[in-house]
Amino acid sequence: MLRLGLIGGGRTVRIGHAPALLALRDRLQVAALADPDPQAREDIGILLSVPPERRYENYRDMLLMEELDVVDIAVPHALHYQIAMDAVHAGAHLITERPLALSVKDAEDLLRLAELRGKQINVLHFYLYYPPFREAIRLVRAGAIGDPFFVRCEGVTGGYGAGTDTYHPEWHNDPLLAGGGVWLDSGYHSAYLCVALMGALVSTVVAQIGTYATDLQVDDTAAALLVHDTDGLSSIQAAWSVPSGGQRVFEVYGTQGTISIDHDGHPLGIFSNKDRTWSHPTITFERDSSFIAFFEAVYECLHFGAPPPVSHREALHTLEIITAGYKASESGTVEGVAD
Repeated sequence: MLRLGLIGGGRTVRIGHAPALLALRDRLQVAALADPDPQAREDIGILLSVPPERRYENYRDMLLMEELDVVDIAVPHALHYQIAMDAVHAGAHLITERPLALSVKDAEDLLRLAELRGKQINVLHFYLYYPPFREAIRLVRAGAIGDPFFVRCEGVTGGYGAGTDTYHPEWHNDPLLAGGGVWLDSGYHSAYLCVALMGALVSTVVAQIGTYATDLQVDDTAAALLVHDTDGLSSIQAAWSVPSGGQRVFEVYGTQGTISIDHDGHPLGIFSNKDRTWSHPTITFERDSSFIAFFEAVYECLHFGAPPPVSHREALHTLEIITAGYKASESGTVEGVAD
């Protein structure tokens, strides 16, 4: 069993991290937690059976006092880097919310330290473990639709999920804590899914990102075109600016067919160009939550030496895509993505 220290007790912990840790409590023991908000410490401490004396106000005290194998970081974006650096210095592997840091340089420094210390950093690309996406990636790599050349991702909503009332429910709208808006928060997930489904890194990005229809202090609408190393294209549209919501679209077009997520009442549909027909394979949801599956993969990596759910390079590349998108929008030109 691995001893885990949890840093953060907000909404994401309540709906994602805590259920995963409860489901895997025979493998990942929550030995301690830290959060500056006393109500969050009490609520999450009770939920995860963490004794009061191991509920810390300051995460640094937790790192100093506890012997931990893994630290799980679920705090606002701008806090990730420093907490992660401190946790690696304390000798722990990491599970952390995205992004790894707000700058590519900070992320590189953090990964360099982790690799020097022999520590694994697992950034929560949890949609890779959502069964329809996982099956779509498997099908693409098996050649089910030929060579993929275009990924289309559209997710238009009316806003972000609020944080807990007792801490800072609107931290996503605080540039000092969020570090960015919908492109950094929602666009990040789309970016790593596009890379996985195309099976190729991104070489260039062109984007338009801004605050169009709200009074948010961060960007509320983003549209980007990614060019992959294979010359394949991915189109991403993300917004917090549309209260009516929009149709969720995630499709992969290949030379021999199409894969569509949430198609015609099914989790996944496959269209054959040859037969001109749709089919809907049965998808087994082995886990109720993609968080559970991701945390389980982390355990398998750390305990048995299995491949990590997300490599350091994959996490860094996703941040490079997001950074290139912001730069491309600011400059009005095509921005290259670091190799």
